[in-house]
Amino acid sequence: MTPSKGKKRWMAVYTAPRAEKKVCERLEEKDIEVYLPLQKEQRQWSDRKKIVETPIISSYVFVKCTEARRRKILQTYGVLNFVFYRGKPAVIRDEEMELMWKFLADYDYIDLEVKQLERGQKVTVESGPLKGKDGEVVYTKENRVCIQLESLGLQIRAEVEGVMLNEK
Repeated sequence: MTPSKGKKRWMAVYTAPRAEKKVCERLEEKDIEVYLPLQKEQRQWSDRKKIVETPIISSYVFVKCTEARRRKILQTYGVLNFVFYRGKPAVIRDEEMELMWKFLADYDYIDLEVKQLERGQKVTVESGPLKGKDGEVVYTKENRVCIQLESLGLQIRAEVEGVMLNEK
């Protein structure tokens, strides 16, 4: 699905390594709506510790644009290309973006109890920010489950406390 000429749609762009914040600033200077999910991490240097904000998804920045603005985005220093899905620029539905915002805003630490789930198993989330969402288990490891956003093929790993999955 590609965006219609005049309608703004969410899309993802690949950035040069470790250039997400700069790309975000450059796109904002061009009046392009942009979203860069960040997390706070404590980093240790030889002489000090510091809290820094790092991108949650390396080399990805989300933009809301029309088809006509794609060229302007591609001409931005640090942008490598749009993320493609099935040969076309991946369009992210507004509901998926809202789900990601809610998921990332609601939880600092996310812990998921997963029992007896196997790869390929169809499940429904019973509680938490993903309540009611259906999915397929990509993998489980100890207390972790891998969640995949459909339109990107992008995986977000999370540990979510108190969320229960039911087999479909």
